[in-house]
Amino acid sequence: MYPFWNAAFFATLITALPLLVDSAPSDGLVVRKEWRSLTTVEKSSYIDAVKCMLRKPPLTSKSVLPGVQNRFEDFLGDHIQQANLTHFVSSFEGHFYPFHRLLLWAYEREIRACGFDGGQPYWDWSLDANSTEDFLNSEMWDPDTGFGGNGAYIAGTQDDPAPGVPVTAASFPFNLSDHTGGGCIPDGPFANMTIHMGPGPSTEFNEWCVRRDFVPSQFLLSANSTSVAAAMDQPDFGWFSQQSEMTTHNAGHVGIGGVYGVLTDVWASPGDPLFFLHHANIDRLWWSWQSKNLSTRLTDISGPVVPQDWSNKSGGNVTLDFEVHVGAAGNLTRRIRDLMDIRQPTLGYVYESLY
Repeated sequence: MYPFWNAAFFATLITALPLLVDSAPSDGLVVRKEWRSLTTVEKSSYIDAVKCMLRKPPLTSKSVLPGVQNRFEDFLGDHIQQANLTHFVSSFEGHFYPFHRLLLWAYEREIRACGFDGGQPYWDWSLDANSTEDFLNSEMWDPDTGFGGNGAYIAGTQDDPAPGVPVTAASFPFNLSDHTGGGCIPDGPFANMTIHMGPGPSTEFNEWCVRRDFVPSQFLLSANSTSVAAAMDQPDFGWFSQQSEMTTHNAGHVGIGGVYGVLTDVWASPGDPLFFLHHANIDRLWWSWQSKNLSTRLTDISGPVVPQDWSNKSGGNVTLDFEVHVGAAGNLTRRIRDLMDIRQPTLGYVYESLY
């Protein structure tokens, strides 16, 4: 069921890829800032760096990712391949947070190599979750200083979709009948952007546009400060993970992706550049929670190894010595213990503010 979960696959992948630089910048810790804290010049530089990745050739062989077309899609392909391993394992889930921390670190190295002189920005969605008006008018959708807006409306639901349009929300157990978009990104720096793998778990070549399909009700439900506070109040990692993954995490995906949008696709969601700002804030949430009690929370990890192994009988629990992999995106293998403290040289970054 999960064909990539074996040592031979990762051994082949890791030896086939060039090694990504494995150190923090020599000038100290990189600071990750909220998107709206960046200057206009910094925002433009970040967008240019993402476009640089879209122009760069991929590092991954077509034998590993048949559809990969550029460096940006190395990250898309890596997430597609590993989604079955690192998702669907809520209920005291283990390696979802460490995997995405490593993936984001690798992505941050790449945007810096493409000329962005800063840390991976984050999107603090709680600032936009006070009302539908705040959400729809967020600077994040600005065509000049943001990432472009909602797609044109396409009728349908998961149960009764429009003909010929991928239903990226197929894995969600509820209909999003109040979705408001569904078309390709209409404006901004990524207008009509296309990706070449997905939808779903396929890495075969398939060109399709990056769609957005806003669902304000889903966003407001769980991206708000109340949901953040609920996550921050959890006593250990197991409860923190269970509380946050299906609330604040899902809000940023489903609230933007809806029925047809790329961000709702469990596998191909990194096809929307906004994914990396959303997950930077998810990582910031985890670090905020850790920072409340570093003496215990820098070693607090738990959850099943095997997805949906609710009783932990198949693979046992994740431990600090469990290894996570970023293959196609960077040829990296790290023990979770080396990803717990973002200030250490293995990662080397901090956030400008915490929850």
